Amino acid sequence: MAAHVPEALALADALCCLGLGLLLAVGYDAARWLLGGSRPVCFVLDLTVFACAAVLLHSFAAGRSYSGVVRWYMVAGTVAGLWGYFFVLAPGLGTLRSLAEWLVLLPVRLTWITAVRPVGRLCGRRLERTREKLHSAVVKRQTKQLQKKAKVLYNSNQYQV
Repeated sequence: MAAHVPEALALADALCCLGLGLLLAVGYDAARWLLGGSRPVCFVLDLTVFACAAVLLHSFAAGRSYSGVVRWYMVAGTVAGLWGYFFVLAPGLGTLRSLAEWLVLLPVRLTWITAVRPVGRLCGRRLERTREKLHSAVVKRQTKQLQKKAKVLYNSNQYQV
């Protein structure tokens, strides 16, 4: 049986693991934002976070913890940090991130609306006129035939004109 750990030290270990859980969640969220949210990416990131959580817990337990082994309250603290981030902090941070993206991309959007789109419309009108001229020439060529097409009569070697 494992030795008894004083409650103050157990609480300190749990709070440190809570911070580790928050750190893992922030890294996971940032990687998911950078790499995208497709299923294969999420699967690889989930496996990576589980492996990193195990490594961080074991290294924390071996290096800093009073007991020297991973205990249930350390795992609970890490899980509480993960859940705390995703259920409390992530919605607000997602809103802030989308606001920052909107502000960063605002000059690009304004340039697109004021400069690129009107030039594209002008070029599009010119291309449309050229396309209409070419189409009308093709239609004229198709409808204008110099000779009638000859038909082959059945059961004979003669052509009907």
